[in-house]
Amino acid sequence: MDSFNSRLDASLRKRAQELRRLTSVLRGELPAESDGHYHVANIHERTLVIMTDSPVWTTRLRQLGPRILTIMQHSGRKNLLHIRVFSRPAQSPVARPPDSVKTKPKQISRQSSQLLNQAASFIGDDGLREALLKLARHASDKHKPENNESGDSD
Repeated sequence: MDSFNSRLDASLRKRAQELRRLTSVLRGELPAESDGHYHVANIHERTLVIMTDSPVWTTRLRQLGPRILTIMQHSGRKNLLHIRVFSRPAQSPVARPPDSVKTKPKQISRQSSQLLNQAASFIGDDGLREALLKLARHASDKHKPENNESGDSD
């Protein structure tokens, strides 16, 4: 089976290589702390398009815009007149609390528990009914009726 890259159009591969080359040119000329925070994403008409990983680097590269244009012109891209910089933050996993942080189970009032039990008795969907019954079990002990709460005596 052919690899994905081998099936790409030759002009598309050449374009991707050129964008990587331009990114390398910039990395050799711009401040070292910016390395890895941007790449040349496109050249559209006479505009160099740069994508960053955060708004902070977008602002910083916009400030370096005149210098970037000069660098590009010295590298053979004399036709470039504009720069467009935008951010596309890197995707990161959803933050969750560390395992060492234990949260107390939430508790509901006895009345809420009774209402959930009543609602569950009318639900035809087994999954939803079980979920409601599970929630109903979270009634706080302080809200649960004690024995002989009604005042009846034997």
